[in-house]
Amino acid sequence: MFTHRLPASDKIFQVEFSGYSKHHFLKKFKKKYPGKQWLLTEESIKQDLSRINFNDLQLSQQVDELWNDGKLWVFKYDFRVAGTKESTKSSGNRLVGIIDLAQNLITIIVIYHKTDLPGNISETQYMNGIVNEWFQ
Repeated sequence: MFTHRLPASDKIFQVEFSGYSKHHFLKKFKKKYPGKQWLLTEESIKQDLSRINFNDLQLSQQVDELWNDGKLWVFKYDFRVAGTKESTKSSGNRLVGIIDLAQNLITIIVIYHKTDLPGNISETQYMNGIVNEWFQ
């Protein structure tokens, strides 16, 4: 849930995957869920996130605000793959994105399943390490 609401707007955000997320993570999802199953999931993610500023998604348990400075928001979003029986929370599928209000853009920087993470550190430590290493 966002503790600091995004400013009200009727603009739809452009949603894109960073080169890092494509190279390191997206390939695994495309291989594990070939064809339409992943394409539907990817489109669903983009549609959901593009309207985050004027729907109730930012107030739901499906999205967690990690950090913001009033211009940029870093958040974690839980999702499920199309055609699976799991709930969004229990699926273990997550992404971390950055909302840039000035550019009206959401960049997905990491997309992963919890089993993709190293076992010796927590999920939060791992995500903080990636953000610090690649995106600051």
